[in-house]
Amino acid sequence: MEKDNKIAVKQKAIFYWQEKIICHIKKVPTGFVNGIIKSELTNETFYWFEDQRIPGKEIRLFLDEIFDIKDYDEVVE
Repeated sequence: MEKDNKIAVKQKAIFYWQEKIICHIKKVPTGFVNGIIKSELTNETFYWFEDQRIPGKEIRLFLDEIFDIKDYDEVVE
């Protein structure tokens, strides 16, 4: 099951990277980030990612940290 999840995460990451869409990434074991994937998978270990909380600064987001990727849905109050 874990291998299937990694394949799905890689496929979703490619889509969000190519389309430059803001995404919501659920992390393992808990937590999340919202932002834009800025690179392909590097060295089969991480993506460069721009977190919305820190515009203009890229961080490493490791493949093993990612549980799921989906569309970012901004909550407007």
